[in-house]
Amino acid sequence: MIPEPLRSYLGGDLDSLHWSRVAPRVQQILIRTPGSGPRARMLRFQAGTQVPAHGHGGRELTLVLCGSLHDGGAVLQRGDVAQTDETTEHQPFAGPERDCVCLAVTDAPLRFKGTFARLLQPWFGI
Repeated sequence: MIPEPLRSYLGGDLDSLHWSRVAPRVQQILIRTPGSGPRARMLRFQAGTQVPAHGHGGRELTLVLCGSLHDGGAVLQRGDVAQTDETTEHQPFAGPERDCVCLAVTDAPLRFKGTFARLLQPWFGI
């Protein structure tokens, strides 16, 4: 499912990777990047999982690698890329048919709306 060269960089395909739990039904893998610039991560949302409502402190590029991601009226499938910025506030969700796996790159932290998500944010670096 993961295309080269990302698969080699991560050290394997989906089943062999070591995911960390971010929240119920959400896992991530932080991808080391040089310096303190943009942050990259793999995200896996179980089918039907809704991401907490949030805005963006900067730009985010999200590449769907598996499953689908529903965002407003858009349905992103494998190979689709979503671009958001500081004007975006949304609450995307994984499609019901299967888990959604994405590569997300951000240049600033997210701005979560809910108290619980804001409390957890420092521990997960999102």
